[in-house]
Amino acid sequence: MSPMHARDDQHLAVLLQQFSQATDRYIEFTGAQFGTHRTDMNALAIIVNFERSGTLPSAKDLSAELHLSAPATTAMLDRLARFDLIERERSTLDRRVVLIRPTTDARTMGKRMFGPLAKKMMEVSQNYSAQELELLARFLSEAIVGVDEAREEFVASSPRN
Repeated sequence: MSPMHARDDQHLAVLLQQFSQATDRYIEFTGAQFGTHRTDMNALAIIVNFERSGTLPSAKDLSAELHLSAPATTAMLDRLARFDLIERERSTLDRRVVLIRPTTDARTMGKRMFGPLAKKMMEVSQNYSAQELELLARFLSEAIVGVDEAREEFVASSPRN
């Protein structure tokens, strides 16, 4: 495989930006249909990812992940609770800690919102071999790490710090 030329790199960066914007539009539109904000959607994704890893997040975990203040996190959690998308429960290890769990309604809403997108992505993936999909998965995993590292570097060099 030959190395990408600068013009190819630039084209790939533009395509990634366009993909990100297309998914943002999808999430904004579907979220609006359910009355949720972008931050709500991100919080639900984080909560589900925590749960998949065998744990539940606390409000403090969500604040850190979403870069929200404690009052903003509380307001968001109150909103999600009003929509019956989360349940709060006390930690069995430390009763002062409140853990956040997604509800059945959240899972149902997630399937309704993201099922059509997942279906389309599965259709697109059928155009690629297993080796090509492995390469894409590796690239995207590394790109995610790169985005997170760029954000951390930006924050560290920001005049606000």
